[in-house]
Amino acid sequence: MVRSAAEGGLRVLHVDTATEWRGGQQQLAYLLAERPDDLWAGVPGSPLATRVRPPDLVLLPGNDPRNLLRLRHPPVDLVAAHTSHAHGAALACGLPLVVHRRTDAPPGTLWKYRQAAHFIAVSARIGEVLAAAGLPRERISVVHSGVESRAGGRPVLDLPRPIYGAIGALVGHKGHEVAIAALRDIPGTLVVAGEGDRRAFLLAEAARQGVADRVHLLGQREDVPDLLASFDVFVHPSHTEGLGQAIAEALSAGCRVVATTAGGIPEVVGGAGLLVPPGDAPAFARAMVAALSLDRAPALEQARGFLASGTAARTGEVYRRVLGG
Repeated sequence: MVRSAAEGGLRVLHVDTATEWRGGQQQLAYLLAERPDDLWAGVPGSPLATRVRPPDLVLLPGNDPRNLLRLRHPPVDLVAAHTSHAHGAALACGLPLVVHRRTDAPPGTLWKYRQAAHFIAVSARIGEVLAAAGLPRERISVVHSGVESRAGGRPVLDLPRPIYGAIGALVGHKGHEVAIAALRDIPGTLVVAGEGDRRAFLLAEAARQGVADRVHLLGQREDVPDLLASFDVFVHPSHTEGLGQAIAEALSAGCRVVATTAGGIPEVVGGAGLLVPPGDAPAFARAMVAALSLDRAPALEQARGFLASGTAARTGEVYRRVLGG
């Protein structure tokens, strides 16, 4: 069932096979809210299914081959893949496929990527990586991730100041151990909201650096605005990063930001924060202290370019362009 995109009837099937809640799932949730007539295929009981709505097309986790059968001939005009496994499964639809790319790692299986009609990269850096891998530049569009404003929170943390805070999964590429090592040489407290398989490692690293009493892993939290209001400085020490959605959220709350130059992070920070090379704990420590003197106004100004509504509008423009609308 193909309608004319020029008639405004474009309907998209979004495919997401994730069973966790990460930045990509938050972005799809925002997109579905702005495009209520679209369908989505995913895993029942996943965080996306419980936070947004049950999937219109039920999938099995990961790259189970039975997903290929479920995705054939959906009543839509275009398919958008939001995870790597979704990309593979969506090829079975026989419809134009747009792949949302959120990681700055080079694509692995090029034959799969060459079959997509278009790519939406969440940063110019990711677009460069895709082009360097041999994908045509005319099939790559950059649409930065968007966020809802996190302003208006109330401080909830009663800890020794300054409080340096991070929000993100406890996984290797987030580099939280760098912020822990930086804390060794400066006063203050580090808190990290998020969960993942590096919890035990990070606690051991805090003990090894002699700062175990000043590092607090808060687990998954839903009160992000209140946490951001509690931070004196937001820190994002990633080794690699597609864009850094959490940074945009911090900027929208007026946070001072210290981050690394990894991936697309400089695009989201702009001139509103301090950037240091990935993995450089001494430089990160110096920037953490220096950031305490930053004005908060540039953060709010920078965040205006990363609103979820604008991201949805630019994404819709790409979808229509793919169909010739």
